[in-house]
Amino acid sequence: MLRFGTAYYPEHWPRERWERDSELMSKAGFNTVRMAEFAWSKLEPEEGKFNFEWLDEAIDIFDEKGIDVVLGTPTAAPPPWLTEKHPEVLPITEDGQIFGPGMRRHYCVNSEVYRDYTREIVSKMAEKFGNDNRIIGWQTDNELGSPVCYCDTCRSKFRNWLRERYDSLEELNDSWGTAFWSHTYTKWSQIPLPNENPSMNPNPSLHLDYKRFFSDSTIEYNRLQTEILKEKSDKWVCHNFMGFYDNFDHYEMCKDLDLATWDHYPTKLRDTYEEVSAGHDLTYGFKERPFWVMEEQCSYLTRDKITATPRPGETRMWTYQSIAHGADGIMYFRWRPCRFGDEQFHGGVLQHDGSLESPAYQEIKQIGEEVRKIGGEIEGTKANSEVAILSPYEQRWSMETYRNHSPYDYQEEIINYYRALFDANINTAFIPKYRDFEDYEVLIAPVLPMMNSSLSSKIEEFVRNGGTFVAGFRTGIKDYNNIVTDQSLPGELKDLFGIEIHDYTSIQENQEIEFVGRNELEGKKYLSRKWADCLEPKSAKTLAQYTEGWPAQENYSAITKNEFSKGQAIYVGSSSDENLYRDLIELLVDSTDVSPIMNSEEGVEVIERSDGQKKFIFVINHTNHRKKTKLDREYKDILGEKILSGNVELEPYGVRVLRE
Repeated sequence: MLRFGTAYYPEHWPRERWERDSELMSKAGFNTVRMAEFAWSKLEPEEGKFNFEWLDEAIDIFDEKGIDVVLGTPTAAPPPWLTEKHPEVLPITEDGQIFGPGMRRHYCVNSEVYRDYTREIVSKMAEKFGNDNRIIGWQTDNELGSPVCYCDTCRSKFRNWLRERYDSLEELNDSWGTAFWSHTYTKWSQIPLPNENPSMNPNPSLHLDYKRFFSDSTIEYNRLQTEILKEKSDKWVCHNFMGFYDNFDHYEMCKDLDLATWDHYPTKLRDTYEEVSAGHDLTYGFKERPFWVMEEQCSYLTRDKITATPRPGETRMWTYQSIAHGADGIMYFRWRPCRFGDEQFHGGVLQHDGSLESPAYQEIKQIGEEVRKIGGEIEGTKANSEVAILSPYEQRWSMETYRNHSPYDYQEEIINYYRALFDANINTAFIPKYRDFEDYEVLIAPVLPMMNSSLSSKIEEFVRNGGTFVAGFRTGIKDYNNIVTDQSLPGELKDLFGIEIHDYTSIQENQEIEFVGRNELEGKKYLSRKWADCLEPKSAKTLAQYTEGWPAQENYSAITKNEFSKGQAIYVGSSSDENLYRDLIELLVDSTDVSPIMNSEEGVEVIERSDGQKKFIFVINHTNHRKKTKLDREYKDILGEKILSGNVELEPYGVRVLRE
């Protein structure tokens, strides 16, 4: 069953409204609601005094309409009685300020006091609803990961974490390079937190380890909840992630979860729709199987400014974009905008007046009718991929230790490659370093600064067996302690790439460095952006060469390709505009078994879901203009129930779901 529903907050509305809302949801085709993730004050109005009667009644009302419930644990918003009694649970931000009550997420994940209260409320909820047939699953907390805390508890636990990671202070000093600026530690108590001298950058190794520590702490806090829920309940457990948000390792957290979900708010990305698709593919990759969109935008949002309202058809388009990329659940946020609080103008399916005149309700009701039609057809299908982007969180953390003077942006470099794959209509996966590389034809690592023998051997084995590996500039410059390698670059991978790098430069605003294509890229011309590695081919051949700027004086290469056993390794030594990445993907299509699903006009996305037997092609117009797509064969349009072939027209934000 394809899950279709919304986030509902019965605590915000009079009891007499609940039945009306359940009726309207049922008419819209909703079969699921999420409740309670911010209701701690209502569930436990005083310490130790629990009130679940109102929630039980609300669940019952929706059950009568055939609407199942996902319950959220309410720990993202501690009640005032708790923080008043225990102000020590409040986190300390990077600038040393107390993150106090008045918002949400105002707790430290390492506070043992807060963990005790968490155990109590989660246990009570699980004992009450854990085996309730009206409940289908649990969501832990809400959008974990912030704020990063720097309190005394974190300081103490960080030092203990370091004791477990390093056998001795001598090993830590050696691993961090503390001889620099006389930082050698003789006691564990001397080790600072990375925010203690905010005017300067901390030791990059210390900074990286603190990111690892905070990630482990967040995962441990979530695991505390999942263990209780799985002990006392027979329902699945999920958490709602936030796309490329990076304060903890989502792949690692998902090892404790049954389902990955994320919160999808594409208003700011409506003109870069490939980033929305990337967020879906990233979430799919957390568990390598279908996911839910736990919060799908359907109206305007409260941010620094109130965002634009989705255009007619845009919510429908976002919904099918989610389903195309592997979503088996769509939950709109929210049912009705609250009349009070910080999110007064965070819109919903209904407007503040709660009437049926809401355009969002009418559009979503139409989607509900369609979802009932296609849900059974696509059940069991997956978003399979031949190309994977290697995206370990530690690699991003390593770059961010440069703070203000990192010469390039991790997510931007990821999206440069993803955009070209998106434009070519090639399904793409995101994977961690421990995933099996052999499942893919092509592995792309846009940003891979840290390298060790385990990862380098795995990459070499992948290429040796016939895979194609593509890496961006600055690959392999550091070890996993964030220490720069003493080998010629690209370090442990120089033999795989058949190159050496002995010079490089960041590119300033007034500096022009040009490179042009050679061999398979002959006749192409590019302007370097941000960075230029100066490649010296050994066994590799040149695919692009610097022709202007000082790297051209030494005849350095910008892009190389090396045949390595049965496979090939391509090193891309510079960044450029979108034409470079499109040319690289075209090169991969020509030299591997990877092929586009179907050709389409710019602004039209084509995505495939299949189960090995049946195959569905989603054709999605992301623009507010009419578009045409030429089909490569005859298909059945399962929304329009027609047989289509040849040129097919898509209205603005139009969607076709095709079956072979």
